[in-house]
Amino acid sequence: MRGTFEYVKVRTVDEACRHLAEGEATVLAGGTDLLVEIRNGLRSPRLLVDCKSVETLDQLDVRQDEVTVGASVPLNLLIERKDVREAVPALSSAAASIGTYQLRNRATLIGNICNASPAADSAPVLLVLRAEVHICGASGSRTLPLRDFFVGVKKTALRDDELVTAITMHRPARLRTAFRKQQRIRGHDLAVVNVAGAYDPEERQLRLAVGSCAPTPLLLEPIPADRSNPRDAAVQAVEAAMRAVSPISDVRASADHRRAILPVLIRRTVEDLLGGGV
Repeated sequence: MRGTFEYVKVRTVDEACRHLAEGEATVLAGGTDLLVEIRNGLRSPRLLVDCKSVETLDQLDVRQDEVTVGASVPLNLLIERKDVREAVPALSSAAASIGTYQLRNRATLIGNICNASPAADSAPVLLVLRAEVHICGASGSRTLPLRDFFVGVKKTALRDDELVTAITMHRPARLRTAFRKQQRIRGHDLAVVNVAGAYDPEERQLRLAVGSCAPTPLLLEPIPADRSNPRDAAVQAVEAAMRAVSPISDVRASADHRRAILPVLIRRTVEDLLGGGV
C-alpha cells in the first residue's frame, strides 16, 4: 500500500476525537473506501484512528417509529436482521445493492454516507426517511439532518475533529418505502441512477430522493399524492426530479442516458409506493 501513516486503536469516542483534533487524521471503521483511496494515492493521512473496538458505535436499535444504526454496524446486518427488513425494507434493499457479500461484512452504513459519493445507494433511502446524523467532536456533539450533511462531491459537513457516531431514521409504522437502482452490469456496480421513495398514506405525501444525478444526493420537495391516482403523482414526481437534477457524463453513463433512465425509475418507484411495493 502506498503512503506512510501511523495507526492507533481507540476504545472511546472521546479518545478518537482527541486524535482527530491533532490534524491529518482519518477514522478507520470498515475501511472499504478509505484503504482503496490510500492505495491509489488519493488520500494520505498522517494517522489512522481505528474505531472498530468502540462499543458504543455498534448499536442497532429498531423501535416502533425510528431506527438507529451505529457507525460500526456492517451492511450485512441491515440485510439479515428481520426487524430491520420489516421496519425499513428499502434500506435493506439498498444495502444489498452495495458491493459484494464479503465487502458488506466490513462496509458500514455510516461509511457509505461519509464517503459522500453522489451515487451512494444508501443516501436516497436515508433522505426520504428524514435521517439525522449524530456527530461527536472535540468541542462536543451535534445532530444534523442528512440533507445538510452532504455539501459536495465526496464532501460532508464534518469538521476535522469530528466523526459520525450513528444515524437515526424516522419511520412511522404506516410508512411505505421503495428503492430502485439502474447500474451498468449485473452483480455489484455503482449506480447510474438510483431512486428512493417514502409514502405516508395518512399525510398523503410522497417523498422522493435521487442519486447519481447531481453533485450530492437530492431530496425533492414533498409531493401531494393519493393512492387512487398514482399516474398524476408520477407525472408530478418526474417533473420535479427533472427540474432538480444536473447529471454529468462519466465512465458509467452519459448525462443524456441518466436523463432518460431517471423518469423510468421515478415512475416505477411511485407505482411501488402507491400500488404494490414494499
